[in-house]
Amino acid sequence: MSQNNSGESILAFLLGGVVGAAIGVLLAPKRGKETREQILDWFEKGREKARHLVDEEREVLHTKKAQVQAAWSAGKKAYQETVAEPNS
Repeated sequence: MSQNNSGESILAFLLGGVVGAAIGVLLAPKRGKETREQILDWFEKGREKARHLVDEEREVLHTKKAQVQAAWSAGKKAYQETVAEPNS
């Protein structure tokens, strides 16, 4: 699986799980109020999981951004030092 599709695949998997669970609850022989409460609970849990996943990915993104910025600065500094040195 490609690195670019991992977030989309996880989201599709979670969404499929939520939809499947909701359909299962709707087909179960329960009262309407109980069914609605159960669906709302599952959606809230799914929302929390998605929020947690987004927070984790955001943290990874910030870390990668800091690494790229540090590498860029180091490369720029090395280039400037090389250009500033007189040719031997």
